Parts: sequence; C-alpha cells; structure tokens
Amino acid sequence: MRSRAIVVVSWLTLAGCSGGEAATPSAGPATTASPAPSSATSAPTFGTTAIPTEPLRLTDEMTRPGERLRFGEKAIVPVRDYFPLLKTYTEGVLGIVVQRIRTTPGSKVQGNFDDDSRAVLKRNTAYYAKITITNESGNAFSPGTPRFNGEFGDFGPAIIVSGEKRLPGCREGHPPDPDEFDRKGAEWKTCLLAVSSRSRPMTQVRYDDPPYGKEIQFEQDPSPDFNKHYGLGALTWS
Repeated sequence: MRSRAIVVVSWLTLAGCSGGEAATPSAGPATTASPAPSSATSAPTFGTTAIPTEPLRLTDEMTRPGERLRFGEKAIVPVRDYFPLLKTYTEGVLGIVVQRIRTTPGSKVQGNFDDDSRAVLKRNTAYYAKITITNESGNAFSPGTPRFNGEFGDFGPAIIVSGEKRLPGCREGHPPDPDEFDRKGAEWKTCLLAVSSRSRPMTQVRYDDPPYGKEIQFEQDPSPDFNKHYGLGALTWS
C-alpha cells in the first residue's frame, strides 16, 4: 500500500481542516446547539475506511505483468492507495502513456544546488519522459504518486544530484485532488526526470506499483501485506 503524504495534505486542504484555540466558556445563557450540516452541504468524503481483505487483481482488460510497451502505448493498471492521516483507502483503474525519452543539457536543470551539484549537471545530460495518466474507472479518487523509474545503459542508478530537480517543459506535478480526477478520461500530466552521462543513457521507463511490483508497507499502515501475491513483473516502455 503506498502512503502519499503530499496527497494527504491536499486532501486536508480540500476538506477545510484547521486548528485553533479552545473558546473560553461564556457567562451568558446557554444556547441550543446548531443542527449538523446536511449531507448536501458537507465536504465530500472520498475512499473508504474498510481495510482491504483481498490483494489487487488483474482483469482480462488490464495490461499483463512483465509487458514491454512501445513509447506512446497505453497500459491499463489497477491501483490502491492508503492515506494514513485520513485513514482511508481509494481504488481505481489508470491508463498510463509514456512518451519517448528526450534529452537536454544538464545545465538546464533548475534547483537550489550547491557548487558540486552544479558542476555535475554541467558535465552530464538530463533525460526526461512526459507521462499522461488517465482515469479509466470513472470514480473520484487520487492516484497517489505512481512509481516510475528510469532504466539506464548498465541498469545502474542515475547520477545523484542533491536538491529537488526541475526542468522547463518537464513538470513533475503533484497528483490531482479527487474532485479534479472524478470522471472517466480525466487526465493528469507528469514527467520523469533523471541525470546521467551520454555513455549511460536512460533507455527505458519502468512502472513498479502493485501488482506488477512489490508494495511499500509502512509501519503505521493497518492493511495486510499482500506481497506474496505481488511482484508479478514490472511494465516497461522503450
């Protein structure tokens, strides 16, 4: 189950959560409590608090584990996310399209870098792939942050640069709120960015969420560990 703190923050903002000091008791006469707001005016609740009892399953319409897709081809995948602050689960089906990998000089990568990291960027190349994610199930949910990774020439890690990387034209956006992703065909555009040398180019993009990869189980997550049913084979675009 993936825990997405950054999505939880946006959900809390959506729900209007706020803190404040306790009020001092009034010496005036007691007043009748106001009636609770009707469901028509209450903030919408997304997801469920029911703990899943079954792992994610693939249907015949979904992309098979280990599938190798061409850039521009759509994968259809099931997702389930747990949001610990809200203690809710959401499920849905996503369509994922990864565009071909592009390159630009590493010096164009923006961020609050130290001198050593800037020197590394100048010597290397930025590799990026734009990704479009669509709501295929039609229910209102936030898809969390899918696990995309770049695969390089020797299948080793990309060059590590300290600091958050940004690149004009490659927006690694936050997942949409449920009210922005509440219909079939709704889109979220994101991007995968990495830095490497020309001798170790990024050649593939890998998707590793369950059931294709193993789930990340956090200590505070109450859900069972379904990893014995997962790790079926990552999806790759090349």
